[in-house]
Amino acid sequence: MNKKSKIISFINMKGGVGKTTLTINIAKRLSSIGHKVLVIDTDPQFNATQSLLEHKFKEESSIEDIDQDNDEMYTKVYKDILKNDQTLLQLFQASSEITFDPLMPIEISSNLDLVAGDLRLIKVISGDNSTKVGIFDSYLDEYNFKSTYDYILIDCSPMWSILTYASLTASDYYVIPSKVDFHASLGIKLLRQTIKENVLDGYIHKATKKKLTPLGVVFTLTTKKTRVEQKTKELLERENPDLKFFKSSLPYMASVPNKFTIIDSEKFSNKYATLKNSFEKIADEMISRINEIEAETN
Repeated sequence: MNKKSKIISFINMKGGVGKTTLTINIAKRLSSIGHKVLVIDTDPQFNATQSLLEHKFKEESSIEDIDQDNDEMYTKVYKDILKNDQTLLQLFQASSEITFDPLMPIEISSNLDLVAGDLRLIKVISGDNSTKVGIFDSYLDEYNFKSTYDYILIDCSPMWSILTYASLTASDYYVIPSKVDFHASLGIKLLRQTIKENVLDGYIHKATKKKLTPLGVVFTLTTKKTRVEQKTKELLERENPDLKFFKSSLPYMASVPNKFTIIDSEKFSNKYATLKNSFEKIADEMISRINEIEAETN
């Protein structure tokens, strides 16, 4: 069966850069223009899971329900998911890398599904799971998800572990969300070096000649084009000449009520039009970049 999906990891080894916000809003944008999208939440903080489940509840509930029982209801939904072992943790509890008990995605909205994260994945990070490097790739193959979805977006943990290793092993591409600050250059170089040493030079990619292509850096939480910020951007681009930088960036907005909010509803459409427009531009640029890469390699 020909592979159809584009599998993309969103990763930065530093937290607080807007990684989850970018992932879920890009996923929502892609699904809203007709692409079938799966989000896999591999970050033990499971912020993507919480936000997407909250979004699902809001979309399916009346105004009265949202006002009265919002937190209580979507928390109950997640507890039921945990009780039924319908989180990513199940893959690491399976006895085989090839065969899994049914771990089916949760439908969030039209064209958008989720494989839920789990705080208990912290145990996975601390244990010896070196044999699970191909676990996500095997899972996606097992259920033919690579031909079911157009895009599979992986929200990665900022800590390098078997979770990030397995995420990148399953991916075709990766995106680096980054603030525009003094530490960004060091962080980007360290991340790329770690990916090269652990993934690109690892036995799976060497044996299969699989590719993992950086789509580039998306600047996040940017302010107005101050002189300092602009100079920092230029410096980052000069120091990383072989890495692309997205033309569109994600602006910082102090008034956003929740940093993991999906800006795609009537409630936010007018007040946060600039932010929503940024997500649309970044998603469109990402699609264009992937199309260019695949046109060059075919």
